[in-house]
Amino acid sequence: MGITISFGLQKGGVGKTTVTAVTSWLLAEQGHRVLAVDFDSQGNLTQFLTRSSPYEFLHRTIFEACKEHDPRPYIHQVTNKLHLLPAEDFLSGFSRYLYNEYKPTLGNDVDRNALNVVLRETLEIVRDSYDFVLVDLPPNLGEQTINGMAASDFCVVILQGEPFSFDALERYLETLEAVQRSVSPGMRLAGILTGIQDARTAMGQFILEQARQQYEELVFDTVIRRKARIVEFSFEGVQNRTRMDREAIEQYERFVKELLNRVKSRSFP
Repeated sequence: MGITISFGLQKGGVGKTTVTAVTSWLLAEQGHRVLAVDFDSQGNLTQFLTRSSPYEFLHRTIFEACKEHDPRPYIHQVTNKLHLLPAEDFLSGFSRYLYNEYKPTLGNDVDRNALNVVLRETLEIVRDSYDFVLVDLPPNLGEQTINGMAASDFCVVILQGEPFSFDALERYLETLEAVQRSVSPGMRLAGILTGIQDARTAMGQFILEQARQQYEELVFDTVIRRKARIVEFSFEGVQNRTRMDREAIEQYERFVKELLNRVKSRSFP
């Protein structure tokens, strides 16, 4: 059965989508069967992996998969080993769907936990077909994020080296703990992946040091540093042909190695 890993933080612009996309690509290149799930209505992961507009997948997305509790008709093949459940704007109606359409199927007394496991129940149908299911979560703490956490075996928190991102971290971890207690006791925090937007500033390094002091071994050793070539990948697709390509993805390779070690050993907090 595939291992489901989500990537998130309620602060936007921290690199969640890029980490999810490159990690998905690297795992597939290593021979693993990977399903990437775009659970953000912006559809950036969809655009990153397909190099197509999210609107080209209208009515063929994870939203329809959740409504039907069957993702199989909506899986898009990126490569032989890498598949995608796309997203586009209408996914922003996920909360309305839960409370206005899905709610009546639960009877008069709404089972809150049932609302939180719609994604998990949907993905369960295809988990045996993949080694890894990677979920890109939106920058909020709403129903989509809660469903993504509840669907996860492991959660990776993406922390950018800037104050607003660091301020959001504690609340995100509190939400993870709440989901673990009430919905998904088997879910684990894989760790906190840190990044620096601009290596020339002292603030980024200060934030990373603060994270390491406060969260210790939960913080991955790998630090993702912004490179221009990674930005180009979002338009051209991930590549590993030139020296610049290899330099850009090397840091993600280190992260994937760390992540796999943690997932396989489960010997972390």
